[in-house]
Amino acid sequence: MIDVGKLAAVLGSGVCSALPGLHAWSGCDTVSALASQGKIKALKLVQANDLYLQAFTDLGSSWNVPTDVFNSIQAFTCQLYARNTKIVGANSLRYHIFCAKKGQIESGQLPPCEDSLMQHTLSANYQAAIWRRSLENLPDVPAPSAGHGWELDDGGSLKIRWMAGLPAPDVVLNLISCTCRRTCRPSDCSCILNGLKCTVVCKLQGCSNMVQDDAIVAQDANDSDGDSDD
Repeated sequence: MIDVGKLAAVLGSGVCSALPGLHAWSGCDTVSALASQGKIKALKLVQANDLYLQAFTDLGSSWNVPTDVFNSIQAFTCQLYARNTKIVGANSLRYHIFCAKKGQIESGQLPPCEDSLMQHTLSANYQAAIWRRSLENLPDVPAPSAGHGWELDDGGSLKIRWMAGLPAPDVVLNLISCTCRRTCRPSDCSCILNGLKCTVVCKLQGCSNMVQDDAIVAQDANDSDGDSDD
């Protein structure tokens, strides 16, 4: 059995105040976790840096994420992925690591882009804010889809908002191709994993994920109608 009182005394009141925000941000039942970035590593980084300690203490104190808090969390994220880096921007670090590895790196090994990191932080802030108000009688809780890292799908169900914008400009997305040989599966097709249709530049042609030209589809439909008439 863990003596929570003794544990709190060892950690100190400052770290204890930061734990709700840190626990939500590093992954919980309602908030996703960053790939290969565990809680112990995150906790040690917070304990070693007063700026990060304050950021996670502030996370969940209000329903919004102040700019200074997000900037601190962004710098914290950079140090999670590259401990001794001086880079404090997620986008810059992604580019730096990608270039250093000459592109030979899985997307899960890169830090999230700034857009995704903001959505992740918003959802963590929302969860931490609920925890911090757990002793209040009927707290005034806004809808999670009101700019707090979630959104409603077409059926009205709640889902995670991974990004607010596009993952890349259309001209870049059009260059993505897969090297699938026999079939394109959601588990390993780079096109499907990025939410894209396969195109003529992919190795496998005619898969179920293949984009179809509207003109070709229309012609096929007309040909089918003609065959039926015969």
